[in-house]
Amino acid sequence: MCGASDQQKDTYDEQQQFYQQMMEQQTQAWGEDQEVLAAIRGVSQPIFAAGPSQEGYSPEEKAAMETQVTEGTAQNYAKAARAVGDQLAAAGGGNLAIPNGAADQIKASVATSSAQEESREQSQITQNDWQQGYQNWLQAGQNMMGVAGQLNPVAYSGAATGAGSAASSTANQIAEESNSWINAAIGAAGAVGGGLIEANPKGIFD
Repeated sequence: MCGASDQQKDTYDEQQQFYQQMMEQQTQAWGEDQEVLAAIRGVSQPIFAAGPSQEGYSPEEKAAMETQVTEGTAQNYAKAARAVGDQLAAAGGGNLAIPNGAADQIKASVATSSAQEESREQSQITQNDWQQGYQNWLQAGQNMMGVAGQLNPVAYSGAATGAGSAASSTANQIAEESNSWINAAIGAAGAVGGGLIEANPKGIFD
């Protein structure tokens, strides 16, 4: 039996349909991925462009931290000053007169310690702010590299190309088998012609 079988033709039709589906899916996926990648790039690109030396906290976030430190330190200072005042008043059962200069020096020491603690915590916020900015810059760089990799069209074309190759291979096979009767006829004609030449040793058919 010459020519492609019905099964081969059905297979080709299915492969063609699958190829079309893959092309449509790849087109849709490409468009959707571009939206996601554009969003990532929109956030990461300005951070990366700012370089490694940048602040990491938003102004609102940093202000909230600094306010918390200031209020917390003030509360702690008020408690410490009140405790020192109570101790000074109770010294010697309340009958010991402490010189004003000495009492003022003790109170000043408490105030100085409170101010130093507030300064230390504010400095720590600033240090963490810049460190966070550096980490944000590193992450933005990784995000940008990921975007660049995903924008590679080869990553999207693999499945569709495979489906197209399968359909093309089947089509070639069908074409070869569909033309097999021609090749067989040519071969048969050649065989007959060769037989006639062999049967005509003296060229009587010339």
